[in-house]
Amino acid sequence: MKKILALDLDGTLFYPKGHKRLVSKKNTSFLKRFVEEGNKVVLVTSRTQEFCEKVVDELNLSVDYIALTGSIIKCDGVVKQDLSIPNENLKSILDDIYEEYNPIAYILTCKGMPLILKVHIKIGKFFEKLYLFWYKLAFGIYREDFIADSKLFKNQLKSGRLYSVKCFFGFGRKYSNLNKKINKEIIEKYPSIESSWMGIALEFSPYGCSKGNSLKTYLKFINHGDEDVYVVGDSGNDISMFKSFKENSFVMSHAYPSVKKYASHKISRVYKLEKYLLERSKNEQH
Repeated sequence: MKKILALDLDGTLFYPKGHKRLVSKKNTSFLKRFVEEGNKVVLVTSRTQEFCEKVVDELNLSVDYIALTGSIIKCDGVVKQDLSIPNENLKSILDDIYEEYNPIAYILTCKGMPLILKVHIKIGKFFEKLYLFWYKLAFGIYREDFIADSKLFKNQLKSGRLYSVKCFFGFGRKYSNLNKKINKEIIEKYPSIESSWMGIALEFSPYGCSKGNSLKTYLKFINHGDEDVYVVGDSGNDISMFKSFKENSFVMSHAYPSVKKYASHKISRVYKLEKYLLERSKNEQH
């Protein structure tokens, strides 16, 4: 049976980041050899569908993807799943979170729109422009289109098709630990929505759209069992994949210790999977 390689993007396939290419030449060459041997690659990410298409175009391979942590699943060129969060449900949860935890900002993802940023702290127009300039420099080719517009955020939250929202409470390791604590509380308090920890942010997705659940759904779409499925990631929202496919789970060596403990193997670069997936497979055939 063919192997399925499920790859996170940021911090994983994109590691280390480049200035001209989204994916390093070594990672791209490995994926090409992997696919040429009859195997399948699926990208599993919280990034948008549009950004996934950009990655697929650069790889120039037959690659599937699970975008927005499972809201969108595309197999063999066909969108098989398109799920959203009920508007009133998300609005109610965000109102509660604002009152209880006082986040500094949200980023909303909805159909047919750029990412929409809503900032709760008063940063002023000058600092908002400064932030936008920093964002372009810091993320380079990895940035996605977004707009800072609280009114648009409110309108889309009321009537748009909502795929996910990221919630920010601060930056640095201190806030990463706080995010983990808040995430546990939100999971218990709001069972009607999927919440996952992503270091400096929490991500809310439609119910059931964790990476682990979404990958299992994808396998049903392509009529593949749970065997010979290999998962790779580096962040808190990859833990569900590690748990679901424990034996063949790989974590990046730069990941948080609290993420590493859930995976069975550790790697420093995606292309180093070649020794495990391709060379070992050849040896087993002889």
